[in-house]
Amino acid sequence: MTSVSIDRSFGWFHHADGDRGVVMCASIGYEGLCAHQSWRVLADRLAAAGLPTLRFDYPGEGDSLDDPADSDSVDADIVEAWREQIRTAVRWMREAIGVREVTLVGLRLGAALAAEVGGVERLVQIAPVVKGSAYLRELKVMARVLAASGATPETNGAAATTGDDIRLEGFAITRSMAAAIKRIELTRLPAAPAERVLLLHDPAAKPPPDFVQRLESLGASVETRELLDYRALTPAPAPPPPPLADLDAVVAFASEGAGRALTSRPPEGALATEHFIERAVLFGEQRRLAGVLCLPRGEPKMTVLMLDTGANHHIGCGRSTVDFARSLARQGIASLRMDTLGVGDSAVVMGGPRAALYQSERAADVSAALDFLETRGLADVTVFGVCSGAALALYAALADARVKSLALGNLQIFRRVDGEDREKLLEMGFAATHTYVAKAMSARAWRRVVNGEVSFGKLFDIGSALLRRKASAFAGALARSLGFAHGDAREARTNFSRLAARGVRILMLHGDHDAGREVLDICFGPDARFLRKLPNIEIDVIEGADHALSSALSREALLEKMSFFLRATDSGAGSKPDDPRSLVGASTMAALGAFSLMANME
Repeated sequence: MTSVSIDRSFGWFHHADGDRGVVMCASIGYEGLCAHQSWRVLADRLAAAGLPTLRFDYPGEGDSLDDPADSDSVDADIVEAWREQIRTAVRWMREAIGVREVTLVGLRLGAALAAEVGGVERLVQIAPVVKGSAYLRELKVMARVLAASGATPETNGAAATTGDDIRLEGFAITRSMAAAIKRIELTRLPAAPAERVLLLHDPAAKPPPDFVQRLESLGASVETRELLDYRALTPAPAPPPPPLADLDAVVAFASEGAGRALTSRPPEGALATEHFIERAVLFGEQRRLAGVLCLPRGEPKMTVLMLDTGANHHIGCGRSTVDFARSLARQGIASLRMDTLGVGDSAVVMGGPRAALYQSERAADVSAALDFLETRGLADVTVFGVCSGAALALYAALADARVKSLALGNLQIFRRVDGEDREKLLEMGFAATHTYVAKAMSARAWRRVVNGEVSFGKLFDIGSALLRRKASAFAGALARSLGFAHGDAREARTNFSRLAARGVRILMLHGDHDAGREVLDICFGPDARFLRKLPNIEIDVIEGADHALSSALSREALLEKMSFFLRATDSGAGSKPDDPRSLVGASTMAALGAFSLMANME
């Protein structure tokens, strides 16, 4: 892959020597985020079949510039800006790369936009949005269902959808954007978008006959096919592995009759504003790790290494990590938002992104990132992560003595997990127990069960998980009353005592309704009193924060608390390892950590 910039859009170009290029038009927002891994795998397979392939982010999406939430005027034009970016990408493929033909491959809304733009030889539509109004209704239902789960930025369905505004996992579709999407109607296309069209559809929802008839009446040759694993392309907190059979069907159609031809390799691109310069980077062993380096104008004061959350790639829910990196750059702070092995744009692993979560072995990826930053002269690195990213940051700090500063958001575990414990952790929600209890007392929640929106099997799974959570809390309390710390708590306390002894500065942030706060008390006693006695550890709570820290409220609070923490880290970073005063300080902290561990085993 080569990272490229096309106007104000970021993209990855997958090189191949072939006379037919492919431009991939992703879906938007949460749908695009969840399908990212499959999208990347498809690009790899298209290039392997001899098709030069470009995948890119629309303006205001992914790593591109222009935020559609900046102003109403941008809102009104953003959907047309997405169409124009597709046109620009097609021209770029023909002129800069030198292909003879172009195939557009679109997913959901991206498929609709690709059909509206047209002007290519072939078109692949994967579960296309035929009517924009129906698509908006689907998104509203999805937003309300996710809000009802208790772990999203929106605490209820009313907050998730207000009028035509839709907020879905930190992504927003505003009223003016919704109005532009509502006008999409593919049954009224004025011209055939391509000579040949492959239409892949959800088995439960065949494409409207009038849409297929419209394409054929305009002179297009249309082939329809059911998706074998549509579920793998639909939004989910931890998507399953990519649907390889469906992706291979796309590759077969796109590559049929394509020829070999020498094509150009584009130069690596960068995006720049008056505040920062961003470029994608590949690093680590065989350059298998990917990320985006954001450098402020001028000499960086320090650096933040941002780890991915869950199965989401480095942009984060609602582009929260992108916004965070660019806000820090305005303060003179550099950052690298990276994907660990198996996630996002880094090399694929068996089992998909889910297989990479909570694996302590991935601490080696963080070490590789620290190596890369050192080669760029970027020191004073703070490692930051949320949820599984916070766990990885903890693993990395325990494994690599270069980690001197940690920022951990909504950390759920304080020790290593594997096997059955890891699977239970991946299945459980992120809301606090009292949140689920409150929902259980709600008449509306039981109406959703009666209506079939929530299955009894799901209720049983949640109930079982909550019982395990409370049993763990009871075991911890019983162990403390008997004068010792049980296994999980003992390992957690040992881990943080080791870091304190090394002088690692730690900021721990939790949402007030996050399950991590319960685990914190289980491992470290009421109000985390064990941790509060250790040096260099700050514990703070963000009222009303969502689990991924992607809501507007969470982002604002995170930036404020992180900025304060980083300034304090910077001001205390003056003493060098060889300074005798540093050695005395380290010895003192080691003694304090050991004493605190002994005194608090209870």
